[in-house]
Amino acid sequence: MKFKILIVLIVVCFFKTYAQDYEVHFDKEYVEENNKNVSIEINEIQELIYIIFANTEFAKENPRMVKSDTEYYDEMIKHFSKYTNLPIVRKFDKLLKENLLYYFVLAGNAYGYEFKDKNIVPIGVYNFPAKGVGNLEVALNPIPELVIDLEEFAKKSNYRKFYKQNADYYSSLKQDYQNYAQIDLQTKWLQNRFDYKINSFRVLTSPLISSMNATQTFEDNNFKETLLFLPTIKNNDDLSQKLNKAINTRVIFTEIDHNYVGKVSEKFTERIDSIFKQREKWVDVNNKGTQYYPTPIKVFDEYLTWGLFILYANDNYEQEILIEVVDNINEILIDRGFSKAKAFNNKLLEIYKTNKKTHISDLYPEILKWSSEQ
Repeated sequence: MKFKILIVLIVVCFFKTYAQDYEVHFDKEYVEENNKNVSIEINEIQELIYIIFANTEFAKENPRMVKSDTEYYDEMIKHFSKYTNLPIVRKFDKLLKENLLYYFVLAGNAYGYEFKDKNIVPIGVYNFPAKGVGNLEVALNPIPELVIDLEEFAKKSNYRKFYKQNADYYSSLKQDYQNYAQIDLQTKWLQNRFDYKINSFRVLTSPLISSMNATQTFEDNNFKETLLFLPTIKNNDDLSQKLNKAINTRVIFTEIDHNYVGKVSEKFTERIDSIFKQREKWVDVNNKGTQYYPTPIKVFDEYLTWGLFILYANDNYEQEILIEVVDNINEILIDRGFSKAKAFNNKLLEIYKTNKKTHISDLYPEILKWSSEQ
């Protein structure tokens, strides 16, 4: 029997926050090396994970999980499809069928490992970054128990040679981020509007990521670093260069700003819960994508994180692009089941432009008052 899950256009997920001292270890050398840094990576172990995902039966039955409209995907399938009977492929397939969110748990925790010759070993920085997401929680990091199987797949498939052969392609994808993402501009705008500073950002991308995005900020030794699991830059030939840049920026921005919004929303939890607990007023409960936002605060934060990009666009783009950005965001959110997106975003922009508030926390009382009246 086929096992299928509807994968929405963008699944925004957050790794749950637990005791930080066990999740990560940022020593003095790491802090000095990475402070005020933005890096773009296609991590070797994570790419191995994504390749295994792409070769599962689950991926074949849920084609939107993997980005498959590229020559890279075709080459990857041609190279690795003959190894689908190896134990690690079957184990990944079983886990994905059990819960789609293992996609994040496995890829997230893989970031804590690297190759040393033919062996996969822990780096000692990210020890257990992906403890849970949505309705999935794991008590133990699953990677250590899978290392032998991962090493077997890498060895038999000659994975490391494949990865090295694609080094130039990976470099071009990372360069696209430098050209289109404007992460420095985004983070500067956010840090000027929140009483929350993040020291370092790491974009962890892959040519196989389709629409499964995630983010989390980790703290140790008074150093905060944000991991962003994002797709590669998309260039639509039918759109202008300015609109292409704006849409790519939006994909990144609406992940980054979760790390800021969440801290403020926590202070308004009781008020948010009292308003957004009336779930059917804010989301289309028949839209399966809304299941990834099961609580009132997750629903509100999703509205606000997308709405903030409209404020960012208001400050940084010309009027023509702003209008197209607003229409694009409203269309996507409504399609995903956030039925009041247009009204919410219109009101948020009105409050922002009328009051000229510098800090986003100053907008909360008014947007929540408006929300309570809906």
